[in-house]
Amino acid sequence: MKTKLNLAMCLIAGLAFGLSANAQKTVITKDALPVNAQTFLKTHFAGQEPTYIVEDKEMLSKDYKVRFATNLEVEFDGKGNWEEVDGNHQSIPTTIIPKKIISYINTNFANTTITKIDKGAWGYEVDLSNGLELEFNSKGNFLRIDN
Repeated sequence: MKTKLNLAMCLIAGLAFGLSANAQKTVITKDALPVNAQTFLKTHFAGQEPTYIVEDKEMLSKDYKVRFATNLEVEFDGKGNWEEVDGNHQSIPTTIIPKKIISYINTNFANTTITKIDKGAWGYEVDLSNGLELEFNSKGNFLRIDN
């Protein structure tokens, strides 16, 4: 019984060490970002320098988080494709947002601004300054209000 307990403890300790060793966050420079991410930042955030950039390496994936002095954050996948732009309750650049989504919001929520956009395989989730969360499919067609 004592041998099984020791073996179980060793397995748990090894698993915990292995998982923590594989998850590493490192501060990097803008030049260390994938080219797609660098181009995105130059296009939509020209003249703004990030306060920090973090590379997050997991066991099977890698992603990046860029933060600006305005508290705006941009998240990229391992290839440098943007996944999320979060203004932290402030407006984000509309150049990031598909035109069809902008048109829908301008028509139906004229007195609001977009404070966050999250892009997934299924489509987009957009947060507005009035607190509403809107969901759109991958083609930019409105699906529903998500509260």
